[in-house]
Amino acid sequence: MNKHAAGFLVFNAVFSVLCAPAQAGTWQICRMELRITDVLKQPSAQLQAQVLKVSAKPATAECPQQNTHITFVPETANYQAMVPRRQWPSTGQSVQVEYRYLDGICKGDGHEHPCRIKHYSLVAR
Repeated sequence: MNKHAAGFLVFNAVFSVLCAPAQAGTWQICRMELRITDVLKQPSAQLQAQVLKVSAKPATAECPQQNTHITFVPETANYQAMVPRRQWPSTGQSVQVEYRYLDGICKGDGHEHPCRIKHYSLVAR
């Protein structure tokens, strides 16, 4: 093997180690059936719901417990936008929601702190 080929192999080995993908957390998923109990207006518009059924993926996910109440703003199925308020489910209606969260470290004001990114997506039946 010539010097150029050996140098190229060493460069590739070092480059692949330095540029390895960062380890990211895994989204935890809770599929829930909810009954809408209220449409809150203060301090901001949110839905309040009773948790009727829950299934977790993975089984270790921290899901809301059955019969507890949660508040959330519904998102589209692709998590790209909030559902327009005129399309929100009404009080008494049962809906399927996929709650996803990812724990990580957030940056702000020059400091890092633990945080949880949450999404509540309405699921079409």
